[in-house]
Amino acid sequence: MPIITISRGICSGGTRLAELLHGKLGWPILGQEETSVAAAKAYRMTEEELLRGLYLPANLYERFTQRKTRYLLATSATITELLGDGNGIYHGLAGQFLFQDLCSAFKVRIVAPMELRIDTAMHRLSLTRDQAVRHIRTADDHRSHWGRQIFDADVNDPDLYDLVVKLDQVSLETAANLIAEIMLSEDRQPTPQCIRDYQDFALCKRIEAELFFNSAFTPDMARVSVKNGEVQLVGDRSFEANRDRLIEFVGQIRGVTKIHTDDGSVNTFEFSPDPGFALSSKDAKASDVMLTLEQYPNCQGNCNIREAIVALSASAVKLEDGHFMLPRYLLIRNANDELVGVVGRRELLKGLVPHLREDRETAAHIQKLIPFGGSTPSEIFIRWTSLFSKAALDASKESVRTVMVPIRGAVQVDDSLSTVITTMLFHGIDLVAVLDGTKVVGVVLMTNIFDIIAQFVMEHGGTSGADSKKGGDHD
Repeated sequence: MPIITISRGICSGGTRLAELLHGKLGWPILGQEETSVAAAKAYRMTEEELLRGLYLPANLYERFTQRKTRYLLATSATITELLGDGNGIYHGLAGQFLFQDLCSAFKVRIVAPMELRIDTAMHRLSLTRDQAVRHIRTADDHRSHWGRQIFDADVNDPDLYDLVVKLDQVSLETAANLIAEIMLSEDRQPTPQCIRDYQDFALCKRIEAELFFNSAFTPDMARVSVKNGEVQLVGDRSFEANRDRLIEFVGQIRGVTKIHTDDGSVNTFEFSPDPGFALSSKDAKASDVMLTLEQYPNCQGNCNIREAIVALSASAVKLEDGHFMLPRYLLIRNANDELVGVVGRRELLKGLVPHLREDRETAAHIQKLIPFGGSTPSEIFIRWTSLFSKAALDASKESVRTVMVPIRGAVQVDDSLSTVITTMLFHGIDLVAVLDGTKVVGVVLMTNIFDIIAQFVMEHGGTSGADSKKGGDHD
């Protein structure tokens, strides 16, 4: 459950470092853009409002209403939701401050030479050298002012970070190797107390954000703290006047089981699932629902397209309820059982048409067209008989790596089901690879997750005109 935060000046390579670390650790990545989109949706703001609250200097009114503090709260609450149990890489704004006191957080600062930053800005933003210099200096001044105003801190202070990387001394690739080695070392593995602290932190931020953004209560009516999973609510006279309503509201927030107040009263909120729903408990992990490599089709990266077609066609996956389903994908791994990609029927068919396999742009265009049909442009016309030709047979002897696509989301074997479902929904995928360190050990299918939830809803949600007991075929 460690989280890596990456701080840097503009055009210093933070995004690239995050991508390199994702490749080495398999952890999900969060940047400012996707965090802002999710935060705006969850807390009823526009992205423009959120970014203004984060970036622009606060005026007198905004300081009085604590606007920036509230927007930072929305950001931190969203990050903890998207990263589930905290296993991930965050390279957006203020990570070094948002997670400053968490023992599970590893805070990195990148310091890039000015010439490298200027060159990057010129090429990325199509600026002249003078424009690039002004752009970088303005951004640096703004971030420095922002850090002092919001956190009373200098963003360049090395004491804020666990590791400062100077790119005039090492490359980004070397830095990524070093950080990955540190994160996998024994002394960086989270202790039970670190895990508990992160869970308390995440729950506290969730409650605070719900009170600020999704309730009728004023932001300062209640002070929230969480210790060992139990919530403490305290406040002044306005809190006392609204105590029962506040407790009722907070008690409905996911993860809240017990609320203490300053008068010594304790309110318990507990949902006890039926024995058949043990997987809905907070302790359920990816390993509880995953299919192992022995149960799910896979092949090594040196197999060819024909072998991949055979492996996928000859496979059937047996689910926990005894039903069988035809798998949609084939995992591609290397000799060390590290996941290198995935391939589906669509990619394998494209592999039999060499000009499509070589033209990535055209292949992507076909993918967009397939779900909806419509007229087929002549430049990507595929002759049916060509799929049964000698050329197709020759193409089937090419490496499966020519058609495989990268995995968009992966989890560790001990990650919670919260992390699994968050990864699926965030990346829009229906298969999540499960890793043990860097080695792939299995997969979790959306089918498994959906069936668990569907069973609960059908058996506990009542009926509304339709027969909720009716089953359906596995997809």
